Amino acid sequence: MYRIEVERRVQKTLARLPRQDRARIEAAIDALAHDPRPSGCVSVKAAGPATYRVRVGDYRVIYIVLDDEQVIIVARVARRREDTYRALR
Repeated sequence: MYRIEVERRVQKTLARLPRQDRARIEAAIDALAHDPRPSGCVSVKAAGPATYRVRVGDYRVIYIVLDDEQVIIVARVARRREDTYRALR
């Protein structure tokens, strides 16, 4: 089982989302602890080789998997737009 670390800016983003969306996204993040690469996850080529994203409705959860340490770092939660992946480079 992986340990999940959520960056501070992601926590702030989640706090601003509507309650229903936030609950769905938090459930998806919690599920990553058991399966860090669920079906539907996609490798983010613009970032590092261990960076993935999973789609939750209109939102994307972008995270980094550190297999050696059994840690998942949630780097960003955002709606899909042109600049969603820009700052990851």
